[in-house]
Amino acid sequence: MRRPKPALLRRAAALAVLLHAMTAGGAAAQACDACAGLDGFVAPQEIDDDIRRMVGKTRNGGSRNVAVQKARGVVPTGLVPVFAGGRACPKIDSETWALDYSAKRPGAALHKGIDIPQPRETPILAIADGAVVGRFMNDSNRKGIEVMLRHRPDQTGLEIWTYSQYTHLLEMSPLPIGAEVRLGEEIGRTANTGQQGKRVRRDALHFAVLYSRRPEWTNDGEVVMPKDGYFMDPVAFYRRAPPFESAALAALPDDSKAVEVPNMASGGALVPPGSKRIWPYACP
Repeated sequence: MRRPKPALLRRAAALAVLLHAMTAGGAAAQACDACAGLDGFVAPQEIDDDIRRMVGKTRNGGSRNVAVQKARGVVPTGLVPVFAGGRACPKIDSETWALDYSAKRPGAALHKGIDIPQPRETPILAIADGAVVGRFMNDSNRKGIEVMLRHRPDQTGLEIWTYSQYTHLLEMSPLPIGAEVRLGEEIGRTANTGQQGKRVRRDALHFAVLYSRRPEWTNDGEVVMPKDGYFMDPVAFYRRAPPFESAALAALPDDSKAVEVPNMASGGALVPPGSKRIWPYACP
């Protein structure tokens, strides 16, 4: 039997990759060239398709995406932030963690973070030491201008790798991919960029946290995806000890739902001193 020519095999392989990318994300996404060589970075094809569904980047994903998101942490926990030192930190508004957005969107959807309103141009702070692993303009979706940081376990005091997401920014951060960021460093300013529905959004930060017990991650030019990743209630990020999984947190007794959140005062002092994790806004 005649064997296919090498050129035909290469063309078929390229077509298969293209079709897979279009099925997963609606376009052939490209890996982040600037990410190559960064700690933990792997090629996009090494990340399971369910993780892409988890972050909501699949064509016509709808209810299937939501099912994956719920299985990977996007369920209410009942956690309540209580700010260390009794500080009057900016609060989460009605756009709380894991809200069902299905009635507000064309299909099934969940709110995979929390919204914290603040006046336009208010500085947004890095919640821990870390590195920039994502910078996205998001011209065609609701997130608007977005920055993502990756935090190693030694940078947070947690035994997991965490990823903080900041969206609706006023403009793209000047921090490049790979830049090392310090706790409390400004990574952007508050606005309401991104596609909007029937009403104009208030200026607010959409703040989300993902995590994994594995160090690998990718950036395919559209999203950052931790290998075997999960979403975390952002308030859970400030817990001093496990559990961090949403189902386990939801099962905690009511008297264990309050989480003391470390923060940075307007002058730069940490409350309490020595904290490795802080709220994404300074607290007066």
